[in-house]
Amino acid sequence: MKRDLLLQIYLHGYGGGCLPRWFRRGICGTELHRAWLLGHMGFFEEAGVRYGPAHPFPTAKPESWRHVA
Repeated sequence: MKRDLLLQIYLHGYGGGCLPRWFRRGICGTELHRAWLLGHMGFFEEAGVRYGPAHPFPTAKPESWRHVA
């Protein structure tokens, strides 16, 4: 149940949802705040690799970007 709540808070942040400042101050330093903040900042894990702002998810470049020699 706790894990489900943390996931919902994370997804709310990941979806761009903001929490009111008074609420963030109330939950500051808790697992709820950390879950929301990680989602809001775009952190996620896939296949055991963690991605975020400093380590972005690799994306394929479109064909038009490739240099043809």
